[in-house]
Amino acid sequence: MKPAGWRIALYLTLVFVAGLVVGALGHRYLMPGHFGPGGPPRKSAESFRKAVVEDLTKRLSLDAGQVSQLQKIMDDAHKDFQDFRERHKDEMKAIMDRQHARISEMLRPDQRVIYEKIQAERREHAQREESKK
Repeated sequence: MKPAGWRIALYLTLVFVAGLVVGALGHRYLMPGHFGPGGPPRKSAESFRKAVVEDLTKRLSLDAGQVSQLQKIMDDAHKDFQDFRERHKDEMKAIMDRQHARISEMLRPDQRVIYEKIQAERREHAQREESKK
């Protein structure tokens, strides 16, 4: 009877390990929203706008005049968002500056050096992204 018990334990272990492997691979390759360390790729405002117009055109069966009106509405909203961001840019910068100062205050000196390096990297990245536009 011992050999049969040993075989059963072996089979159960193999099934368990196979389940782990399949689960890990399924999670890695099939789960939506898995984009790696950088997060999901960002859509440009133009590609987002185009996708929305295409989706609404198809799903609502918009005619050419309605598509034209929709594009005008999307353009106006985009301009309004840009104007809003510009009007509140200083206020948003002040909030971010306070946040960084508070974080810096809570860190030990050795952590603060690393934090400042991280902030410098982020500023450089933001400047590169801004220069692309």
